[in-house]
Formats: sequence, structure tokens, C-alpha cells
Amino acid sequence: MNEEIKEILRYLEPRNDYVICAGFAQYAHLGTPCSADIDIFIDTSETKKMISADFEKKGWRKFRSYPYLDSFEKDETTFDILYSEDASKNYFPDTVVIEVYSFRVKVLSKEALFLMKLSQLFWDERTEEKRRRDWVGVNSLKLLIDTKKVKNLIGKMPDSFWRLES
Repeated sequence: MNEEIKEILRYLEPRNDYVICAGFAQYAHLGTPCSADIDIFIDTSETKKMISADFEKKGWRKFRSYPYLDSFEKDETTFDILYSEDASKNYFPDTVVIEVYSFRVKVLSKEALFLMKLSQLFWDERTEEKRRRDWVGVNSLKLLIDTKKVKNLIGKMPDSFWRLES
């Protein structure tokens, strides 16, 4: 783990307004290799602005900004801060705290991660390397998930989840 990943985890550990998702959540649950980045969902657009301002002050370079996403880079490590009302409603209630590199951080549950990775398999812009890692995650998680929890989550997912776009 590089110093930038430690910096992100150290920042997130005392907070309660985020959840780690995507590849780093897969790593936290399964130990599978991931790229040098962390993606988080946050609970409000105001939180997105505050965390973004904090990382700019820490010397991270913002290289992408949309109303729903700010992306930062430092020494080849990226940090994506995502906000959507749907994600806030559907993913925040289904999180777990996991110790990663001695930091206790909130990540998506195995069931929510399974659904996220399953949907990412069909994104047109997904690179083959990421698609391969998604398959590893889906195939590993399917052996560990509680199918009743998955069914419950599916019933709560908004229409936007089912669109085949990123």
C-alpha cells in the first residue's frame, strides 16, 4: 500500500459520511488486487465539496469535476468522490466496517458490492482489465453473499441502476 492510499484511509477512518466502493471495496472483502485508487460514495453534495476542499489543501490535484464526481490524483494514485441521491439512499444503509491496513473504514457490504460489480460488467467504457477484475469479484462474492439480502437490495434499486451505462 502506498502513502497516498494510507493518507486517504487515515482521513476517512474517523468519518461516518462515506462508504468505500468499487475496486478497493473488493480488495477489502476479498484481498484481490486493485489499482492504486479509492472510490467513495458520500452522503450529501455538501460533503463532496468539503472533502474535495480538504484534499485540494493536502496537495491533491483535481483533474475531473462534475456535480456528482470529483477526481483527484497524487503520485499516480487517484481518489474519486461520488455523490448521488440514489447511492446515498441505497448503499449507505448497507455498509460494513472492515479493518484495512490497520484502518477501520466503511465499505459496501458484500451484497451491495456484488450488485455494483455485476452492473459494471456491462458498462461500455469499462477497460478489459477492470472487466476481468469485476468478473473475479462477482465470481468470488457469489459464494459469500446472503441471497436474501441481495434480493432485498434489488427491490430497492432505482431505475437508474438498471441502465446499461456508466
